[in-house]
Amino acid sequence: MRSPRRRLKGRSGRSDTGRSDQEQPGKGLFGIGKSTGVRTPIDGFPAPEALEITPRAVKAGDTWFRTLAIVGWPREVSAGWLQPLLSWRGAADIALYFEPVANDTAARHLQKQRARFSSSLSKTGISDPMTEVAATDAEDIARSIARGESRLFRLGLYITLRADTLEGLDAETYKVKVLCSSLLLDARPTTYRALEGWLTTLPLGADQIKLRRTFDTKAGADCFPFATGEMVGHPSGILFGRGVSRTRTEAASGGGGSPIFVDRFALPNHNMLILASSGAGKSYTAKALTGRSALQGDEVLIVDPDDEYVRLTEALGGEVIREPTQAAKEDSRVVCYALGETEEARLHEAVGQALGSVWQRVDKGPVRRRQVVVDEAYLMLRENPEASYLLWALIKRSRKRLCGLTIITQDLADVLSTTLGESIINNASIHLLLRQTEKAIDGIGSAFGLSEGERNFLVAAPQGQGLLLVGGERAALKVVTSQLEHGLCVTDPAAQLVAANR
Repeated sequence: MRSPRRRLKGRSGRSDTGRSDQEQPGKGLFGIGKSTGVRTPIDGFPAPEALEITPRAVKAGDTWFRTLAIVGWPREVSAGWLQPLLSWRGAADIALYFEPVANDTAARHLQKQRARFSSSLSKTGISDPMTEVAATDAEDIARSIARGESRLFRLGLYITLRADTLEGLDAETYKVKVLCSSLLLDARPTTYRALEGWLTTLPLGADQIKLRRTFDTKAGADCFPFATGEMVGHPSGILFGRGVSRTRTEAASGGGGSPIFVDRFALPNHNMLILASSGAGKSYTAKALTGRSALQGDEVLIVDPDDEYVRLTEALGGEVIREPTQAAKEDSRVVCYALGETEEARLHEAVGQALGSVWQRVDKGPVRRRQVVVDEAYLMLRENPEASYLLWALIKRSRKRLCGLTIITQDLADVLSTTLGESIINNASIHLLLRQTEKAIDGIGSAFGLSEGERNFLVAAPQGQGLLLVGGERAALKVVTSQLEHGLCVTDPAAQLVAANR
């Protein structure tokens, strides 16, 4: 049976009686519980006009909410085991609460558990496999804590579903419970605590249900939202993107997988090749990665034939140079040789001169983490022998100077048709392959040892998605940017206009 509706305070912070919050000491969070009379950080937040609370659901405004609490867990878990639930595409809010347990408290708790298991086994005199397994687990965890290898945590997992009608809410509840069952999770509605369950999954950091399960360090880490056994990553790297499924249908939706971090300076060599068809997002991606590297403290030197990196360079406080033979200021950490105003007839020459200026800084300057970004590399690979030699020198010799070269091009034929191109592939620890044409995919598949599924994925990949190959590891990813990054990285004139008007 539904209870009467409870009216909430309006946005002005005054109740229906006209008295202020501080004049009503009996009201607490959302008008529930006790209050100290002091205004909280959530006072003045938008709130629904009323709440309708039933034993198993809450209606806020026009939306119904139901919270499920996890009361049963699997005995063993592995990295990323919660990913199917965390990436579920329905209308849901999922809250994970971790609370560390003091080691002395954990030791006493485990000691009591072991004594209880031992007493149970000795009383019955009958072998009970479940009790024996639990006793062994408790003993292993106790030894691990005693050695300082682990500690205990109390973890709570709650899922709040929402729908426009109760019937729709029931349908969503059934789907999520089936999914939880497939993960060996027992999900139960917070019956007669529906309001507390809803508040628990709001971004308030307050667990009002407190249905917890004890985990050790490893099991708790495996529950972390971004844990996965397939992630390519370094703890000191920059964000390259988020993992996506390699299937065509799921990739098209964008994916919500784990973030992928890569540190090029943690690899045997520091070079990267970005290869993609026209319009697949290769320059956009290069600009996003370049900006993140610069913010991390790397010195960035850019050879830019089309002035695509000028806005990014200026936003980073860098130096834009129009004369390719001019040396950059010694204290400049972001330098862009912008050649977009150069006459077409001498563009190849200007690119070679700019690359020569860059090489002088790398070769003669102080050793520091540097990245050299060369966009539209086809201008050097076929028609500019001098620039090709400088690229070769960067590829072969930059590692000893703590420098990494980023080559961006759209035609694999440009890369494979020369000895220099083969050196680029063989001496690059990072290969980022974005969307490819059907005409080019066979050559790319052979050059990089791609499976049939990976080839199909690259042909059908939306803009900004592709395969990241790092050493012997590979991952499908989607490049993600913030709104500010997007405005600095976007190249298409129509998209620039949209970004400017946001």
